[in-house]
Amino acid sequence: MFSILDMINHALGYVNVNVKIKNQIYIGIGIAGELYLGYVAIRLMQNGAWLRGILYLLVFVALIYFITLNVIYYFTNKTAKYDLSPKIEKLLGGKPKEALAAEQAKHNQQQPYIPANGIFDGQELLPATVSTSRAEQENVHQIVDQLQAANIVRLDYGGLSDDAVMRQAKSTGDPVYAIGQGIQIPFSQLKLENHHLVIYAGINQMDQSPVGHIKRVGLTDVHDAHEDYKLYLASTVITGGMSKIAGRNSVIEEAGDYQITAQVAYEDREE
Repeated sequence: MFSILDMINHALGYVNVNVKIKNQIYIGIGIAGELYLGYVAIRLMQNGAWLRGILYLLVFVALIYFITLNVIYYFTNKTAKYDLSPKIEKLLGGKPKEALAAEQAKHNQQQPYIPANGIFDGQELLPATVSTSRAEQENVHQIVDQLQAANIVRLDYGGLSDDAVMRQAKSTGDPVYAIGQGIQIPFSQLKLENHHLVIYAGINQMDQSPVGHIKRVGLTDVHDAHEDYKLYLASTVITGGMSKIAGRNSVIEEAGDYQITAQVAYEDREE
């Protein structure tokens, strides 16, 4: 029985599945193994092997506690009232050094956010849907190259090794980007050109070029939003690009386009 469960467990390791779904499958496997363990404990006691049967039964009871915690964690949005996991982790010496190093690298991967266009009240900001043409995409790549040459951006996956990238990609189910979570462009502004709101950006005001045009502000078409409100560009962030995903036995690096993520501040024209 345990050989079959172990075989299933190893088979799942070769499949790229969302981490939550995979853990739910593991819980199902664990419940099956737990039921078998209870059956063995009962059979041992029935056959007179009381000591071994009681020991198996104690293990059975302890595993029920941990399986219940996992069911609560992975199948509901609730938290367990009596969760001893942090105390057990501390008793065993805390998290492994590799896990701590991966968490630190992930933290360092997030590029510092500096509001280049000023500070706006969060209630006045709306996300903008930005479309980027092929020529504008080339301008974005040029900005990234300039930021990299100035040592502002490092396309090194936050310093993560391939093993750490593999673990992160498997745990989140998402690609790990060389640029990290995104980088704020040092200078950006909105310009109205041919009835389009175009985002101009660059490493400074002298060296700026179009990187995208706004299609929607929040859920509103940009033309309607521009008629009713004065629009100001609050932030422009570059995301995406080169990334690594978890393959069967190693990471797979993929080239990808950059995306422009923008936030727009608005003010009623009547005011």
